[in-house]
Amino acid sequence: MTQHLLFAGTHGHVVAIDKRDGQKVWDTSLPRTGYSVVSILLEDGLLFCASGGRTFALDPEDGRIMWQNEMPGLGKGLVYLATERSCQQGGMMTLAEQATSDAAAAVAAS
Repeated sequence: MTQHLLFAGTHGHVVAIDKRDGQKVWDTSLPRTGYSVVSILLEDGLLFCASGGRTFALDPEDGRIMWQNEMPGLGKGLVYLATERSCQQGGMMTLAEQATSDAAAAVAAS
């Protein structure tokens, strides 16, 4: 279960950190992204990541790359991620709003 994990993205890597003790659980290098900024979004059991003009879906339990999309013809710049759930009334949720929404969903599911 990923509830004890914190995900961080930087320099073409995504890292899972145990929130309880700060220990690294896994580290995945995103292929052909260089040292780019990494955007991340956890939703529907997948960790979506984007860096260097590419988009990936990782298994949040072990960091395994499930799929990738090179988005040909769109360059290698910064990529932002959004889904219907991650947006609120047509605008992006702030991190605090997303955390509140995620906490409410977790309480409802338990």
